[in-house]
Amino acid sequence: MCRAGLFQFSATQDFANGCVQSRGLFWCKSGRGEFAVDGVTHRLGPHDLYVLPWGRRIAYRPSAEAPMFTSHVHLVPWYRPGAHWVANVPHERGEPECNSPDRRDVTWPGLQGVVRLRVEADEPLGRLIDYAVRWYLNSPRVETEARALGLLLVRELLRTAAHAVAPAAHRPDELERLLVHVERGFHLGPRIEEMATLVGRSRSHVLKLFRRHLGVSAKSHVIGRQLREARELLLSTTLPIAEVGKAVGLADPYHFSKLFRRHVGLSPREFRAEHGPFASPPKPSKHLRHPPRSVG
Repeated sequence: MCRAGLFQFSATQDFANGCVQSRGLFWCKSGRGEFAVDGVTHRLGPHDLYVLPWGRRIAYRPSAEAPMFTSHVHLVPWYRPGAHWVANVPHERGEPECNSPDRRDVTWPGLQGVVRLRVEADEPLGRLIDYAVRWYLNSPRVETEARALGLLLVRELLRTAAHAVAPAAHRPDELERLLVHVERGFHLGPRIEEMATLVGRSRSHVLKLFRRHLGVSAKSHVIGRQLREARELLLSTTLPIAEVGKAVGLADPYHFSKLFRRHVGLSPREFRAEHGPFASPPKPSKHLRHPPRSVG
């Protein structure tokens, strides 16, 4: 691992890098936007983790309404043992370490080109990325530790990717439609009657689908998804507790805190204090190395 950090984009902050010589982990913690790698545009939203290719040309375009807040980690897959280690990555041709014979790319099975994964803050890879960023920003940056962190990140990344492409158990098409509906609208608090109407079946049929194939009630599944999103927001943003509840569809602060404590074992405030990395809201970053450029 040769570089890592956090970046809060501002609404008008478009810029580009011409040749980034690393395998990049680009993780959206909140907000939205787009970026283009070698001319191909990719959308970016909460939980999106992109694995980016070596030598990429990349341009960023944040959402005007909710600019993305991101973590980034730069990995050099091969760094010659004994070479002078530099805790940085070239972003343009002609910069130090560009085309260094001490650094090069290698093949990672299943992770060629631009690869999109979904990673949440309380998953092992999410916690590892958060730790790697804090290590880079706050530690003395010892080479042996950087190599060990890089190895851990790659192994966890490969595990996450393998799990993401593993075939899911067969489920009825009706249930798959309902799961997509919940995923897209959990923040609206979907009701059982609404789900039944969606698939043209009875309320009891919907309840049986969830019990038989997921082992939980439909209501429990919706609450579980809301609280999973709440944990993500508590870990990766500085939204007030009441606003977190509203964002996931639990607008009553008392009800939200009660549900959260029942399922997680801590109140939302205690959970954030114990696990969250941010003591104060992140400020918009200033891109100092290169002047802003429009995304073409």
